[in-house]
Amino acid sequence: MSTPLLPTSPPKTAPSWAGTSVPIWQGTPQQGLQRLQITVLPYCIGIASAYAGVTVQAVPLWAAHALAMWCASGLLLFWALLRSDLTRFSRDPALIFPQVLFGCCTVVLSYTLIDAARGLALLWLCLLMLFDIHRLTTRQLVLASLGSLTLMFVATLIHDDLHDTKIDLISEWISLGTGAIVMPVMRQVSLKSYQMRHQMLTQRATLAQTVANLERASAHDALTGLFNRHHMQALLDEEVRRLRRTEQAFCLAIIDLDHFKQINDRHGHAVGDAVLKGFAQVARAHLPDTDHLARWGGEEFLLLMPETGLPTAQQRLDALQQHILNHDWSTQGEGLSVSFSAGLCEPGGRVPLHRDLERADRALYKAKAQGRARTVLADRT
Repeated sequence: MSTPLLPTSPPKTAPSWAGTSVPIWQGTPQQGLQRLQITVLPYCIGIASAYAGVTVQAVPLWAAHALAMWCASGLLLFWALLRSDLTRFSRDPALIFPQVLFGCCTVVLSYTLIDAARGLALLWLCLLMLFDIHRLTTRQLVLASLGSLTLMFVATLIHDDLHDTKIDLISEWISLGTGAIVMPVMRQVSLKSYQMRHQMLTQRATLAQTVANLERASAHDALTGLFNRHHMQALLDEEVRRLRRTEQAFCLAIIDLDHFKQINDRHGHAVGDAVLKGFAQVARAHLPDTDHLARWGGEEFLLLMPETGLPTAQQRLDALQQHILNHDWSTQGEGLSVSFSAGLCEPGGRVPLHRDLERADRALYKAKAQGRARTVLADRT
């Protein structure tokens, strides 16, 4: 799988001379190789165009050979360096800036050796800068742009010494001056666009996180982190529909913490809240991931056990009772002990769900009447 040309490590803050708050792009040797592969085609097109110019006598053969040797040797060198991982610990592991400088030198070389390429040189230079504009700092872009334009200026001065034909110096100066103006403007426009996009993506991520938090808050109890009654009701309705489709049994249990009012009166409501949270933590730690536990109201909880029959559900509740009894509650209050009573029911899908909940609730009251700290099966319909 190819590695995208995106940051894979925490971005660094741009230095003061960069004139922007946009993070500096950090790449890897693999991303440098990907960039190199993308640029091979334009280099091949340029070399092919040079040799096509040779056939119509628009380009000297030696100039096409020189351009081809320059491109081939440079691409092979970058490929070898990036494949060897020698650049991994350098300041620019992907060799983005050196690749840009190589591209600029290729444009300047074409501008110097091939008259037919002079009209396209500035266009290629602008496209090269635009391709990497978000992966380079402002300083690097300025160095590459001004360096290229300076070399083009020198190439224009020595043109007549290298070629038999003369050029219109005024037109060349105008073209180079236009390039010197266009590239900084292009940089600022592109930078502004990138900043706006960066801000939009940040706002979108923040909005998505806010929506996720709201969705979680709408489905979970704020104190215990368990599902709330509203969300559990939706889960129960879905389980009943599935039961009627597949006849796959499920069980539900209404759980009530024993003597919870006395805990509040004796130890205070803060300890009571801690007991509720502690019960939720112990239950989540020992119940299967397929079970759903919700705070049903006050000190009452509802446990939904999909694809579970009564014998297994009974064993599961008895095991949970032992974990609650064995839990160290002394950190919440001295001499504190906690147990629960539960009414267990297996809905059959033949009556409305609220009737099954009433059966479980009656079984819960029987458990309390029989001495608490136990689970009682609901009467069959």
